[in-house]
Amino acid sequence: MALDVDRWLQYAKARLARAVGEGNRSLDRLEAEREVELADKPWLRSDGEAPTLDEARARIEYETERQHRAAAAAGTAAEPDDGAPSATGPRPPQDIAADAELEAARLELDRREQASAARLRQIRDELGVDGPVDDDPPRGSA
Repeated sequence: MALDVDRWLQYAKARLARAVGEGNRSLDRLEAEREVELADKPWLRSDGEAPTLDEARARIEYETERQHRAAAAAGTAAEPDDGAPSATGPRPPQDIAADAELEAARLELDRREQASAARLRQIRDELGVDGPVDDDPPRGSA
């Protein structure tokens, strides 16, 4: 019987060693991928509260290049939108962020409007009331 217990212990040790080895290989692979990512993006390594001038410059250059590649992949020229002179290059991140906020706010308003219209229809259905009639002539005309 002691032989069987020893055999099971060896089996458990082998399974545990294999699982730990697979975990270590996976972790090594993830760390290597992270190092490759950090090599191109030095601002991700920063531990300070504010980025240094070199980190900020590197990030701006990286984002500009990424935007140019994305515009080229989309088949459009990497020129700024209407209202901005073409000699200045890509739009500043603040303008892009402001446009994104406006679009997000517009989408949220549309979503709320649809939700309120659906809720109003539900309330009218529950009460058995018809919606307003739009066939009334405008005021001031006879």
